[in-house]
Amino acid sequence: MSQPPIPLFNLKKQHESLKSELNAAALDALNSMHWLLGPQTEGFEKEFAEMIGVKHCISCSSGASAIQIALAAAGIGPGDEVITTPFTFIATTSSISLTGADFVFADIDPRTYNIDPQDIERKITKKTKAILPVHLYGYPADMDAIMNLAREHDLKVIEDCAQAHLATADGVRVGGIGDAGAFSFYPSKNLGACGDAGAITTNDDELADRCRSLRHSGRAKDKAYEYDLEGSTLRMDEVQAAILRVKMRHLPDWTDARQKVASWYEEGLQGLPVVTPPTPPAGYSQSYYVYTIRAEKRDELQQYLKEKGIGSAVYYPVPLYKQPAYKDMGLRPQDFPNAEKAAKEVLSIPMFPELTEEEVQRVCETIRDFYEEK
Repeated sequence: MSQPPIPLFNLKKQHESLKSELNAAALDALNSMHWLLGPQTEGFEKEFAEMIGVKHCISCSSGASAIQIALAAAGIGPGDEVITTPFTFIATTSSISLTGADFVFADIDPRTYNIDPQDIERKITKKTKAILPVHLYGYPADMDAIMNLAREHDLKVIEDCAQAHLATADGVRVGGIGDAGAFSFYPSKNLGACGDAGAITTNDDELADRCRSLRHSGRAKDKAYEYDLEGSTLRMDEVQAAILRVKMRHLPDWTDARQKVASWYEEGLQGLPVVTPPTPPAGYSQSYYVYTIRAEKRDELQQYLKEKGIGSAVYYPVPLYKQPAYKDMGLRPQDFPNAEKAAKEVLSIPMFPELTEEEVQRVCETIRDFYEEK
């Protein structure tokens, strides 16, 4: 008898466990007639700010718009350069471009896959105005080194926290370390809406006010038809806020469950020709958006897992310097050897809070079978 498949993510299982609560919350928001910037949004922003440990949360339409708004609110625009990683989703760089600024790539740390502070330092010029680290896979970037560079060179730091809800660096939750943090609540994320949604977190009062204005057409504070800035319509709706408030109560437990799943993988993959995620240093914790290994014969292994009914994915097979959208920039793969190598070797295997120990064992045994057969 064939075994049931194990998907990379299982959104249905989580949704089913909360369905009645989510349906009630969404219906209440719908029937309230407060569909934008109403009590659900206010409640979500207050609760998420408290969870991250910051003064302000400004909800918006997506993780991409959160980056764009945060950069623009920090004064980043045409003629400026923002240093970021080439080993991430394109929303990181497209959001920089939408401000009119230019992005500059620094290579990654081969162990954490996050931006390498030493290469950041090499890329700083007179045009550099900000650093945009991505906490990839839920593993925090080296924020100590990044913040030191920012202070030394008077740079803004906008954290891309799209994959790192409740991860910590030096005991501080990401999104509360730099000038601002940008979160995505895309449905597959650790905290996912039922559609697109995002948020900016910050302790800077003025930056927070500018973010609120920019997401709402540039409207002046407490003024109906006066506009201090030229913004856009990038708000999060009340239904998504209501859904997120329900799910947010479960996020700490889900994060604990992900970390438990990771410990099972660490044990089950011992002795195999794969590299498991590094153990975070003291004060750091990983939220495990995905569980990413580095594997010999990666593509063959992925096909084998597929044949056995086990989901997997490569984040990211084509680094941004190779993307057709950026073909005219003259970027060279040899300038980013660590990102280039990682793109050929990384493989994300099933990770979600509801995974059982037996399912993790099956994934590990299937990987072991592959290498024994090879």
